[in-house]
Formats: sequence, C-alpha cells, structure tokens
Amino acid sequence: MHQFVSQHQFWTAVAAYWIFSAAVSSMPDPPAGASPVYSWLFRFCHTMAGNITTVFGNKIPGAKTAMLLLVLPLALSAPACARYVVHSGAVNTTDSAAYDTLLVAQTMIDQARADYAAGELPGGTRDAFNTLVRAYNVARESWLTFRTAVSADPADQTYYNRLNQNLVDLTAAIRAFQEVQ
Repeated sequence: MHQFVSQHQFWTAVAAYWIFSAAVSSMPDPPAGASPVYSWLFRFCHTMAGNITTVFGNKIPGAKTAMLLLVLPLALSAPACARYVVHSGAVNTTDSAAYDTLLVAQTMIDQARADYAAGELPGGTRDAFNTLVRAYNVARESWLTFRTAVSADPADQTYYNRLNQNLVDLTAAIRAFQEVQ
C-alpha cells in the first residue's frame, strides 16, 4: 500500500480530497439552535473542503501538516489498487520479478539491434549497448541458477543475493543505455 501511495502521490491526494469534499458536502446544515460543536465542525469542514490553503498559500504555518493528518487516515484505510501478480510457473515472487526485468532488457536489446540494422541507433551508444548485453547475460544466468537452487533449497540466500545484485546491475545498464539514446 505504501509503495502504491508513494508512486501515485498526486492521484492519491486528489482522490482523498474528493472523498473528503464529498463527505463534507453530505453533512446536513446545522438547524437553528444546533449544538455549538456541530456548528463549529460544519463550518470547519466546509472551510477545509474549500481548500483554504489555496487562498492563503504557505502563509498558514502547519497547514500542510494539518492536511496530511486529515488525509492520511483516508489514504491508509483504502486498499491498494495495483497488486503484483506472480507469473504462473514462477518459483516465487522474486523469480517472477526477475523474469519481468529480463523481459524488459531483452525487448530493449532487440529494439536496439533493429535500430542499429536500420541505421537509427546513435553512434555513441555502442559501449552502453555492450554493457547492457553483458549485464543481461550475467543476470539471465544468475536467474536460471537461482531458479534451480531455490527449487532444491529455498532457505539458501546466496543465490538470491547474487540474483538481486545482478538485477541491480542490469537495471543500471538499462538506465545508462536509455540516457545515451
């Protein structure tokens, strides 16, 4: 949930504000002679829903913290929409995620080869491309070894650590190649 919220901060805030605004709009008007607490709460909620921070900007000390404290319970109570689905035939989640990373790298390598054949690959990409291919080959071998090792001894962390490091190196090679393209 935390990962989803941190990746979609803007839309989470928009959704939380919309829910808060809808809840405030559904509050009944305080009748004549209503409790002072309810009258205050009604005015306070409508003021907050009116987004007073837009009017005053950063002139209100602690406004961002107050809004965070109001929105945080709503954001944490909502279930995450996006969940990672493990591929069928995968040994575990790590195996499935490694497969996805290798698939992205393989697609990138195939596209770069096609671009090179068409003469569309910039000249300064050769070293980055070679690094990407080497990192892919090492990560793929590590992934295959990991799959075999985990099937035999799921508690052995050695292969997991090696695969993780090779995937980190592969991701760095992908980014470096994207930067020079």
